[in-house]
Amino acid sequence: MLEDYATLEAAKQERVVFENPAFLALCPWWAIWPFEVMIVSKVHKRALVDLDEKEKGMLAEAISEVTRRYDNLFETQFPYSMGLHQAPLEGTKDEIEASHFHIHFYPPLLRSATVRKFLVGYELLAEPQRDITPEQAAARLRECGGELYRKKLE
Repeated sequence: MLEDYATLEAAKQERVVFENPAFLALCPWWAIWPFEVMIVSKVHKRALVDLDEKEKGMLAEAISEVTRRYDNLFETQFPYSMGLHQAPLEGTKDEIEASHFHIHFYPPLLRSATVRKFLVGYELLAEPQRDITPEQAAARLRECGGELYRKKLE
């Protein structure tokens, strides 16, 4: 399913933040966090161990692009939680084969380096409230490519 989703998003480009031959970094349409990003492999890969050396380099490039854009967005070291999703170590052959490697980034910053988003009450138990659409977030992150912002230490 994620392979098909990556193909659709690559064709539309409206939620794509970064793309290389092996990976797509995008703000998923179901994003809850303001600048939530998912890196997904374009072809079926179950886990990190399925990547060859060239693909590992392209994954490193995608992670670097996402984190650099985060830092550039509000010109600060941008906090985030990152989770890798891959095939389980144990399970049926179908369960293992159905797994598709992807990474999620969940950053808490909302409008600036000092405004955080908190999931509370209604958002935890019902429909999440979006402060920014995935398309708006992707557009802002695409604009933040280029050199890494480095805060001057004085």
